Amino acid sequence: MSLERRFLNLRTLVSFGVAFAILYFVFRQMNLNVGDIAAHIANANPLLYLAALITYYSTFIIRSLRWKLLLQNVGFGRSSVHPLPSVAGLGEIIFLSWFANCIMPAKLGDAYRAYLLKRNADVSFSKTFGTILAERIVDLLLTFALLAITGLLAFHGTIPSTILVGMQASLGLVVAVVVGLLAMRNLGALIRRMLPVRLHRYYGAFEEGTLHSFRQLPLVLLYSLLAWIVEAGRLYLVILSLGLTGIGFPVVLFTAIAGSLLTSLPGTPAGLGFVESVIIGILLISGSLGLVSGIDQDTATSVAILDRTISYWSLVLFGPVAYVLSKKK
Repeated sequence: MSLERRFLNLRTLVSFGVAFAILYFVFRQMNLNVGDIAAHIANANPLLYLAALITYYSTFIIRSLRWKLLLQNVGFGRSSVHPLPSVAGLGEIIFLSWFANCIMPAKLGDAYRAYLLKRNADVSFSKTFGTILAERIVDLLLTFALLAITGLLAFHGTIPSTILVGMQASLGLVVAVVVGLLAMRNLGALIRRMLPVRLHRYYGAFEEGTLHSFRQLPLVLLYSLLAWIVEAGRLYLVILSLGLTGIGFPVVLFTAIAGSLLTSLPGTPAGLGFVESVIIGILLISGSLGLVSGIDQDTATSVAILDRTISYWSLVLFGPVAYVLSKKK
């Protein structure tokens, strides 16, 4: 699990090439004024931008509390033999894994997170990875529900066809996840028979880690909902820092969730290229429908770039420092 070797391998370099190709293609299709975009970003309110940065990093506390709950649900940390790291320690591991996701494709940072906890708490990698999968499933189901609700609110009951296509694709993913969970729950014995004997123990731990994580589900959902609201708060503060005030919170929440969902796409690191395109697209569609005032191609692009300096590039900037100083890597 060497981040240095993973970052410099061909697959990672190709994924960055794909990301920058997407950005180049999207920006080239629009008649952008680079000078205006630079002026918008340079004139952004620094206090509101700092507030957005602090808001973003506060989500790591919420996510640490949620992950600790999931780990306790599967029995970790209940004995003094292998105690779990503190909430701050779990937050450090999550931060390192998110940094890994920003420099490697295919969400390899999730596996890195399970690896770090195994190294630091001597717990099962398979069971830990199950808790992370459960966390991703909760996020997917909750964000789809929030997308449907905020989409109806933001677009006054009529979701534009362009956005509706993306939501239908998300619905297909939700159905696949639910079917997979039901299969894991009801067909565990059959799945084991299909696997080599040497993998039975690992699959059993992975299955237990996934399914048992859903205990105390109301509290897990509460932490998840709070994290997504705070994520939307970051984007809202970024929009305000650029002097854009005529935008409703449902539009902001819908945009933030849609962008965050695309960070899970395996093709590029942390959805680089896809997320920026979606933020710009949703803001422009909202502006064309009269739901947002003062939005044009340059301002929408300014929002996307400035927001990603927080949710992506700040991780790339601070991540190496944390990686060098951390005793948990």
